Amino acid sequence: MISDLNFGLPLEYQLMPDWFDAHNIKADTEDKNASLLETLSAYDVKSVLDMTCGTGSQVFHLSKHDFDVIGSDFSPELLKIAREKSKALGKNLSFIDGDMRDIQVGRFDAVITMFNAIGHVSKHDFLKTIGNVRNNLKPGGFYVFDIFNLEAMSDDAIKSLEVVQEKEVGSARFHQHQISQIDHERGLMISTDHYDIHWHDGRREQCQNTFMLQIYTADELKDLLQQSGFAVVKQTELDGSELIDDKSLEILTVAKKLS
Repeated sequence: MISDLNFGLPLEYQLMPDWFDAHNIKADTEDKNASLLETLSAYDVKSVLDMTCGTGSQVFHLSKHDFDVIGSDFSPELLKIAREKSKALGKNLSFIDGDMRDIQVGRFDAVITMFNAIGHVSKHDFLKTIGNVRNNLKPGGFYVFDIFNLEAMSDDAIKSLEVVQEKEVGSARFHQHQISQIDHERGLMISTDHYDIHWHDGRREQCQNTFMLQIYTADELKDLLQQSGFAVVKQTELDGSELIDDKSLEILTVAKKLS
């Protein structure tokens, strides 16, 4: 999925899918999903395509609240987990293999790409993705997404995003340490993960991985969306609170497809 720069990907996207939920589902995940639900409900959205669904967190949350929702993702391993969850819950939710830059599913009231998913593609491919989002929206439909805020990425802000966690997952205990830095000139957030994995059979494995996110200011997002036939109707923090350009670490954007 990555082109232009060698952005790389977090290891849990392909090589360590069992670690994906442990890394990404945290204490505030339900609050963030509730905020997304509130946002979509405010615009009378009924049908949703989650173009970057991972293991299905937003799909499952929205389906509980009677949204007609389909998930898609470029990672077969994450989709496998999502389908297994759906089966275990006795649900018949649809999860489709596909790249957000070109997947064609149908016409929806809203398309979402949450938790910095758009950061995994270059600016060129973000524009391609926005064009494809339009193709999957009904007239007047909404694109809802979040991304880290480049303008707020001070040294202190980057330090606050450091991750140190240890969790038991399957047959191993994972210790993860993630540190990041910012290239303001290119708008890149560069993160390095250090993993120390202790398997229950006594084996120990250490690995390191570096990946990048393309991040933006609020004004840059407005410009890119306007170029692609959208009007930005709302920009807030992820919890729906007021966006402060040089303080808010994340931007939640709601953009409407223009005729």
